[in-house]
Amino acid sequence: MDFKLSDDARAMQEMTHKMVNDLLKHEAHFHETNEVPDVVDATLRKAGYYGLAIPEEFGGTNVDKVTLALISLELARMPPQFWPLVRPSMGPIPHALLRHGTAKQKEQWLPQIAAGTKAGSFALTEPDAGSDVAAMKTTAVRKGDKWVLNGSKMLISNANKAGVILVFARTDKSKGRDGVSCFLVEPQNPGFGISKPIPTMGWMNDGVFGLTFENCEVPAENLLGEENRGFYYALEGLNEGRINVACQALGSSQIAFEHALQYSKDRLTFGEPLSSHQAVQHMLADMAMDQHAARLLLLDAASGLQNGDDVRLKCSYAKVFCTEAASRVADKALQIFGGAGYIRGMIVERVYRDLRVTRIFEGANEIQRNMIAKQLLNG
Repeated sequence: MDFKLSDDARAMQEMTHKMVNDLLKHEAHFHETNEVPDVVDATLRKAGYYGLAIPEEFGGTNVDKVTLALISLELARMPPQFWPLVRPSMGPIPHALLRHGTAKQKEQWLPQIAAGTKAGSFALTEPDAGSDVAAMKTTAVRKGDKWVLNGSKMLISNANKAGVILVFARTDKSKGRDGVSCFLVEPQNPGFGISKPIPTMGWMNDGVFGLTFENCEVPAENLLGEENRGFYYALEGLNEGRINVACQALGSSQIAFEHALQYSKDRLTFGEPLSSHQAVQHMLADMAMDQHAARLLLLDAASGLQNGDDVRLKCSYAKVFCTEAASRVADKALQIFGGAGYIRGMIVERVYRDLRVTRIFEGANEIQRNMIAKQLLNG
């Protein structure tokens, strides 16, 4: 496959790799204190990583999708808690604004996202509606110059830091998924509420949040795009999001592989390096093959997205294969470390723990398989 990597793309990938290696020296402090040193975000902000997916006219650098994937793979070698607000700046939020936002909406939000001064959040999941968007219960009713929202969302990441939240709500109950619209909700909108942090097993340092809308008033101009087209905007965003998750999973497992490979050379067992044992060699070979195959699948999907192709199938391929390959790699990496790998604060331990959620969010892998099979069977 020819992904036409430019010299600039390779240079940016190498620069990111070096920067990440430098920032990884702060990981031990993070595990000891559960606090991310300020220098981490300051470095990312100064280097312009918040604006990678945003055009220059709005203060970003607008790198192509393949380059964005390569950079994300490098950033994902860090703990996900080191760059929680960079990830959404690369995904469905700027994509939706660029594709469907008004000139005013773009001017209001994109420069702030690119600068890292305002974060975005994506609110689709509800207590009874995750992958099943047609079961959504949150409603929005037009009243004069406002939309009034009622309902709730759950398991929303970064909601406590978001300056704008993409909220999906039903605007026509008679149309099923064709009656869903998308709104730009701000935390200060009357009637908006956010829960206390809900702790998670890993990944999110602040946990996730529940959102409530009790006669929440949103200006009419904060409708994103066309009324009743929100379901399709969500699907578009999820293509971006699935590639994003695939990058996060694969990049995380890459550093686990790197550490396991080095450990297998350094660790002596029975007077010989651990790597001299055939069982360990086979694990390393399987890990390398999983990483390589997943990387090709991911870059193929990113290339298709860049070219404007219909990449629904490829994005599902990438999301499922990359997250599951990454989980296999992390499991073998921890096994190679043995008991030492099970200790909190070890890189292979945090990768193993953080990776688990990647098979769930942005569309559970079981749902992805349903979608893949449906497209195959329908020709």
